[in-house]
Order: sequence, then structure tokens, then C-alpha cells
Amino acid sequence: MLAKQVNVSGMKLSEREATILAAAELRAQAPIEILRKESGYREHTVRYALRNLLGRGVIAPIPFINLHRLGYTIYSLFFTVGGEKRGAHDALIRSLIAAPNVLWVGEFGGEFQYGVGFCAKRLPSLIEFLTLLSKKHGAIFHDKAISVQIASTIFPRRYLSSKKFSVRPLTVTFDKKQVVDIDALDSKILSGLTSFGQLSHRQLALKLQVPLSTLELRLRKLREAGVISADIFVVDASKFNMESFKLLVYTKGLDAELSTRMHEFCARHRNITTLIDCFGSWGYEVNVEVERAEEVTRIIQEMYQELGGSIHTIKTLTKFRYPKVRFFVEEGGALD
Repeated sequence: MLAKQVNVSGMKLSEREATILAAAELRAQAPIEILRKESGYREHTVRYALRNLLGRGVIAPIPFINLHRLGYTIYSLFFTVGGEKRGAHDALIRSLIAAPNVLWVGEFGGEFQYGVGFCAKRLPSLIEFLTLLSKKHGAIFHDKAISVQIASTIFPRRYLSSKKFSVRPLTVTFDKKQVVDIDALDSKILSGLTSFGQLSHRQLALKLQVPLSTLELRLRKLREAGVISADIFVVDASKFNMESFKLLVYTKGLDAELSTRMHEFCARHRNITTLIDCFGSWGYEVNVEVERAEEVTRIIQEMYQELGGSIHTIKTLTKFRYPKVRFFVEEGGALD
């Protein structure tokens, strides 16, 4: 269980806040009554804690969008760069941040220096993007590796509280359902939700200059179609003294049983927050949050002990910062 009070650069997360956050993070729209019952705190305490966490930038409300339902494929690209001057690195990052198809850009320590989440409906869009990037920045790439995301699962942060909550992991994935077609207004609404998730529907409608009734109708249809899977709080764990790592798990061949075992392992582990099933250079990406960096070694050892027969190797990346994070993208492709 998290310490009762942690102080990082003047920021504190109390036991009460940790418990309320654990109850609410994967169901941002849950009735206060449910959060009150499960957290054990009074209604006004729950409201105050969430408002305080929002104000301090610890959490931010977003819709959990299933981009697969819109026909998108997400590619994870990790790479290192050459010994060019820092200015060349900065120019590359600016291009990645500006690229409309890039969901996220991360800076790491370890096997790779940078990571990019690229989103496209067609493989040629990825090829065009990489070609344009190379033309603009030259032979800046050294080691690089890529995988296609098959599914992504978010787990409750069990390290926040020892209490039992009726919160289940959230998964988005490819399925056999027909791809959902959305129009420009749907895109505008989804983009607005991911950018201004703290606004009420009425405030968002005013900001987007859309009638409230239209906004709510479109949102209802997007939820029914499975485009919006849930409403969650994205959490900045660095605000309360947690260090973040990404494990790239390289597997031996294709093992259908391994996916089930990997999900079970991650669901049980208190420090694992996200599991991404992949096809390509590695089989899984596992996001981990710990109080001390040495705890990552223990988690890797546990993974080898339980799943080692199917795992080739595990590479550890230390998360430094994310210059760009988006949760919805409209297909583009050009670099600014």
C-alpha cells in the first residue's frame, strides 16, 4: 500500500486521495454514491479529493477511445539516433510532435532513446511517414524496431490501496465487428473530448459551437457503437513519487496460450498498469510503476519465473518524459 503521505516537489498524495483515486480512475463518470460506498469516505470528501487531484494535474478526464473500431492500426516504433548535435534531435522531436498521425512521443533511457505511437488506416501511410521523416532529417536513425498493437488493456492501480473495488480492467482490440464510420462532426467531438475532458457537456458544446442536443446524441451513438469504451482519468504518477518503466517482452514464436497467461500475470500484479499485445519485433509492452527502480528487476524475475519458457528476452526502458500524448487522431500524414 502507498505510504500515507508522499511529498514530491511540494506535491502530496494522502492515503485518502490514493484510495479515492483507486476507486475512480477507470470510471471517471461513476456516480459519487458508488465511489463513496467503495472508498469509505463521505460524498463531499470524494468530490473535494477529485477536484483537488484535477487542480494539481495528477489526473485528467478522457474518453477511452477504441481506435480499432474506427479502422485504425497503431504501430509502436522505438529507435535510437546517431551522434548528431542536440539541435538535430530537437528538430526530429518537433517533427514528430507536429505529425498528425502520431499519438505519442516518448523519451526513454535504456535500449532505445525514443518511442513513437503512429496511427493509420493503411500501411502505406506509415511507409510514407517514415520516408518523409528520413528525407527531412537524413540518416538520423540507428537501431530501430517496430510492432503492431493488437490489443491494449489498462489495469487498476492496485498499489494505490489495499481496498477491494468493483473495477475491472479495460481492453480495446481488433474484433470482427464492422468498422464504424464517423463524419467530421464526430471527429470534432472526439477531438474536443480528449482535449477538454474537464468541461461539462454544455461547456464543451459551447466551445465546439455545436448544439447541446446534437453533442449528446452523437456521444450516445459513439458509446453504443463501442468507439468510446469508457470514461477514465489518465494519471500522472510522477506527481506522487512513482517511477515509470516500459518493458518490451520478446517472445519465442507464436503461443496462443501465452497471451492468456500474460494477462493473468499482469492482472494480479499490483505495479503493472498497462499491457499491450503486439505482433512484430516484440510480443508485449508492459507499463510498470514502482517507488524504487530496483523493484523493476524483481518484476522481470517474476515474469521469467512464471512465463520464462515462452519469453526470449525482456528489455527495460526508463520513461523520462512524453513531449506529446494524444488519445484520438484524424488520419493525416504530412510533416510540417
